[in-house]
Amino acid sequence: MFDHQAHFRRDQKEIEAAVLEVLESGKLIMGPAVRAFEEEFAAYSQARYAVGVASGTSAIHLALRALGIGPGDEVITVANSDIPTSQAVTLTGAKVVWVDIDKESYNMDPDALPAALSPATKALLPVHLYGVPAEMSPILQFAEANGLSVVEDAALATGARYRGQRIGSLGTLTAFSTAPGKMLDGVGSGGMISTDSEILYDKLNSLRHYGRERPPYRDLPADTAKWPSKTVEIGYNERLDTLDAAVLRIRLRRLDETLTRRREIAKRYQDLLEGDVGLQRPPQDAEAVWRVFTVRIPDRDRIFEAMYRQGIGVSLAYLPPNHLDECYHHLGYRKGSLPETEAFADELLALPCHPYMTDSQVEEVAESLLALL
Repeated sequence: MFDHQAHFRRDQKEIEAAVLEVLESGKLIMGPAVRAFEEEFAAYSQARYAVGVASGTSAIHLALRALGIGPGDEVITVANSDIPTSQAVTLTGAKVVWVDIDKESYNMDPDALPAALSPATKALLPVHLYGVPAEMSPILQFAEANGLSVVEDAALATGARYRGQRIGSLGTLTAFSTAPGKMLDGVGSGGMISTDSEILYDKLNSLRHYGRERPPYRDLPADTAKWPSKTVEIGYNERLDTLDAAVLRIRLRRLDETLTRRREIAKRYQDLLEGDVGLQRPPQDAEAVWRVFTVRIPDRDRIFEAMYRQGIGVSLAYLPPNHLDECYHHLGYRKGSLPETEAFADELLALPCHPYMTDSQVEEVAESLLALL
């Protein structure tokens, strides 16, 4: 599903120099590369601020914590994301409430939101599944009309656009993953949170650093002797690694280049498979980034096994849907609770769509699929 070796070789000399610079500096935790990457990522995402954290999961969790969400609150999201989306809600002590998905984009169905709303609802958590933007305009309108915050799960959507705006500049907060295989393909677990709110930015800086009052950057000049920082709340050790940030800075500079190639591959799949399988379709005026290219097919299990035996790296992302997974049985959701989500889960097949695939490999994947239908 991704070629990490090819991605390393592309920028090998720059990466080796950047890593060596960090090691020689001795500033291994929250060094200058972290702050520089945050500033560059915020500018790229068209947001005022960005905060580096330890993972995409912690990005969602800390975003919700920064909003004050906790026990007694509810957060509305979808069940066809990876399980960390829902678990991040649960880790705050809030209740996760799932709604069904749209038949075209496979993302949150805005028409399903009114029925899920309750006095306890505090936030909406749409997911830009596989790098395809959700239909954000009605979601944002619903949130504004009901006094709700919007936290976007953009773990797979770095660089995507919705109606001309980057994902990362739309909601109250946006959570990204920088882990290996994601859009930026970092060299370890990592995540980012973007926001336009200075208050939330300061809160996130505290939460990721044990709840301490002062930012954790190691490159800030000290006018006086360093005194301990007060711990003003219960926080976490969820900081982005400096070595990872140094590599991510390099990869951010060439991200649009790799996204262009992903879109070329997705377009080729569309041309080859249109009419034979169900296709994920972005909203009008949206620009997807295609972490994978997902199709819907009957008899999916047989085809998945056959393609895997042929050495084609197809996957079933993400099964089972969250509301039917074992860790959430206690919430009382059962088969039939989310019909469109469950139908999608029974038919989805994710095809590789990374930027180092050749045209002939794309055609081989498509031809192998068509031969099995």
